[in-house]
Amino acid sequence: MQSTQELEHTIRESKEPSILKEDVFSMPDLTAYLNGLLQEHHLTVQDIVVRCNLDRSYGYQLFNGTRNPTRNFLLRLALLLNLEEAVAQRLLNLAGRQPLYARNRRDAAVLYSLSHGLTLEEAEALLADLGEEGLA
Repeated sequence: MQSTQELEHTIRESKEPSILKEDVFSMPDLTAYLNGLLQEHHLTVQDIVVRCNLDRSYGYQLFNGTRNPTRNFLLRLALLLNLEEAVAQRLLNLAGRQPLYARNRRDAAVLYSLSHGLTLEEAEALLADLGEEGLA
């Protein structure tokens, strides 16, 4: 599946509007998006299970689509993968979770962590220093 950026490039470079008739305009589902992120970062589900300290069966259910991930898990994953803010927001959107909101101190701390490349552990420490609930 083409990334959105690749699709935008194809549309801009296309000499004819025939691209608009192709079946490429559906939103990717969460499971495909999660697994695509794993592939991009050369990780396995087992890597995520270990790094996020998840129950093994729960972790696999998140990545095969039988369980919908929590917002906290998605934020931990975004920090673990060092995702850009826009990618993290898209991940939340695909999962039907609330986007990060800068006027919420906890969300602002996560936004800060994402934009400054903090590790998951550093983000957790920042949240604790602010007296905010952690992501675990």
